Formats: sequence, structure tokens, C-alpha cells
Amino acid sequence: MNIASPHFAPLPAAEPERLPETLQRALAPGRPDDQALQLLAHAGIARLRPARALLFDDSDGASALWLLQRGTVSIGCHDGQGHWRPSHSVHAGAWIDAESAWLGGRYLESAIAETPVCAYEFPIGAVETVLRDRPELARSLLASVAQRARRIAGDAHDLLAKSVLARCAGWLVEELQCSDPAAAIVLRQQKRSIAAQLGTSPETFSRTLRQLREMRVIEMEHNRIRVRDAQALRRLTAGSPS
Repeated sequence: MNIASPHFAPLPAAEPERLPETLQRALAPGRPDDQALQLLAHAGIARLRPARALLFDDSDGASALWLLQRGTVSIGCHDGQGHWRPSHSVHAGAWIDAESAWLGGRYLESAIAETPVCAYEFPIGAVETVLRDRPELARSLLASVAQRARRIAGDAHDLLAKSVLARCAGWLVEELQCSDPAAAIVLRQQKRSIAAQLGTSPETFSRTLRQLREMRVIEMEHNRIRVRDAQALRRLTAGSPS
């Protein structure tokens, strides 16, 4: 299963009029009002990238927050041999990086487009200006960062405490939440990239998908997965038998 992104797919259109809506999703824990969202949206700069293109590198100076409006982005780093090592994927409506610019120095990880993407870059100076006028946005950003930190801690716990089957089921549940439940999940990453995010080998990942198919939880056709039993998948995520 050699899964690759559609490199020559058309770029999505920038939709600045929908940026406040995207910000509302990304800042959901804090629930800022519409006027505050509009002010922050004015600071955003649209960046369109084709699949496999670099958004920013971990050797770059971290000077902005990054928000994904359309597409999927892979977060990770290149190893000493130049191979891409992903840590996780970011889907539309979420922050690609909302932390590094506050720390100064460089970005914590690199970001590469898995699909054609529309991302918004928020220069840190412009963000600070908005936050001085609307301090409630600072609380919303802090809540978003705290939520992400909690998720990272949960992922680390899962690697230690959950089986590969449970981790794979959890990954599929997350993918299902980011797509139309009636549609198939399209695997756009290479098998080894997904396996690396799950803390396992490509061979074990493939065997686990076959196991889920034999359990009649999913159906597979090439790089498409259709979930037949979402409830069973969620039970497996929790470590309960199907």
C-alpha cells in the first residue's frame, strides 16, 4: 500500500471571508465573539501550497502562528538521511503551529502539505497588537494551546498503555471525525508515515488493518477505507472487545 498525495491536484482557493469561521473552530475552547474574530482574521496572510510543498521548516525562525483552512498538513522532521519522520497530521480548522512563535527561536517541527492546502500565517507582531485590544483572545489562544498539550500527553499515554489495534482504531476514529461519515477515509500518506505516527512498523500497521477488515469493522479498497461499524471502532479505541 504505497500511498502518495495528489501532487498535481489544483490548489484550493483562499476564502478570507470564511477565515473568522475557521478561527472560531480553532479557538473553540475560549469562544471569542465575532468582532474579536474579525480583528484577528485581518492579521492573517493566505498561503497556498501544492501537495508535498513545505510550509515552514524547523530551521526557520518562528515568527508567526499558522492556521489550516483547507487540506491536510504533516508535522514532523527530517532525519539524518533526509527521510521524513511525521509525528502527526493536522486537518482543516486546526492550528498547524500556535506555540513556536511565542517561544522565539525556531519552529518546534516542520510542516509539509499532504494535500493541496490553504493556510493562514499570522505574524506574531500583528497578533500581539490584536491581543492588546482584545485580551479575551489571549485566553482563547491559551485554551487552544492547553487543549493541544493535553492531547499530546494523551497520545504519549496511548503509546505506552494501548495495543496497536487500539491505537489504529483511535486513529481511524479521528480520521472519520475529519471527513464525511458516509464517505470513505482516503489514506493520502505513505504506510510508513502513518505507522510512525502510531508507534509501530508498516508491516504491523498493514496486519492491523487486515484484522479490522476480518472483524468486519472496516472495508478496504486500495487507499480507501469505509467504516462499517463506528461503534465497534470506538470500543476498540477504548481497549474493549468489539
